[in-house]
Amino acid sequence: MKWPTALMMLALVLGQTTELPPPFPRPGTTQLLDNDVVTVWNVSWLKQQYPLHTHRYDLIGISYEEGDRIITQGTAPGRIVHTKAWEFQTNRSNVTHVEEGASDPPMRAILIELKKPAHAGSGPEGLRSTLGEPSWENNRATGWLIMPGATAPTHRHAGDAVELVFDGNVPKATFLPAGTLHDGPAVPTGGRAVIFEIK
Repeated sequence: MKWPTALMMLALVLGQTTELPPPFPRPGTTQLLDNDVVTVWNVSWLKQQYPLHTHRYDLIGISYEEGDRIITQGTAPGRIVHTKAWEFQTNRSNVTHVEEGASDPPMRAILIELKKPAHAGSGPEGLRSTLGEPSWENNRATGWLIMPGATAPTHRHAGDAVELVFDGNVPKATFLPAGTLHDGPAVPTGGRAVIFEIK
């Protein structure tokens, strides 16, 4: 473990009283959209150490370029995490750790901070009947990965949703409030799309 990381972790263990910064913004990140429900970040893990930080919100997302990160949490040694493209990502609120990019080119992902707590009884049953079984699901969201050249059929969102469209490695994010009825998204040739419906 490098000395700066060790010192930051020691400060945390000894009962640091100042509030730690959030994970974003930071070098290598761009905010794609922000409202009272979500903030969507385009994240690159550059070859540098980022400050010790606490995730204030539950986090979901998907990687779109593979790469390595070193993640250090608590007093345990940093661990190298390899992530392939198109793997779904998740993290919980109140997790405190240090991250460092460890590959060139860097890992890249779209990460979505969920600003509101989960709603009891909400669920993506309408989308499940239209789009089929999801590609991924946890207690906060359900995600469907749509492959190149495909178009999602007309569907209604029972909950707030974020749609991501990747034209090559250029992502675009759209927020869709609960109750939205629409077609698509259409996936560019060589691209992908992801529909996240929030619980």
